Amino acid sequence: MDSKKDASVSTLVNSAITEAQNLVRAQVELAKAEVAESAKHAAAASAMFVVAGVLAFLAFVFSLVAGAYGLVEAGLPVWAGFLIVAGILVLVAVILGLVGRSQTKGIGPPKRAISQVEQTKAQLSGIASGPPKPAESPFPAVEAPATLPAP
Repeated sequence: MDSKKDASVSTLVNSAITEAQNLVRAQVELAKAEVAESAKHAAAASAMFVVAGVLAFLAFVFSLVAGAYGLVEAGLPVWAGFLIVAGILVLVAVILGLVGRSQTKGIGPPKRAISQVEQTKAQLSGIASGPPKPAESPFPAVEAPATLPAP
């Protein structure tokens, strides 16, 4: 009777293990499917952002040309209209370059992270070298008298 009970328990345990494995596999497959679907949406959104950026750039170029022709209509020669627009672009580029350069002056190594790494390294090397040695006292050693005076 115990052998039947042991067999049914082992069968139940094996069945539970198999079901758990199947459940984990199904969850992994579901996660893979969700990630693949999210990746497709991300790719589509990225493509739309790229197209929007290209169209915005083209609109900017056309607005520059329109501005140059607006200056021509105001009575300037064609070359002067385009030269003024190009000069404005150069001026904006120089200003942005100077602002960017000033922003890079604050860039440096991660000082706090480096300090933390050095502290951790020192602590780990202390652990690896064994227990700490007692520090030498700045006070001179005083020897106790060999015998104590009687009260």
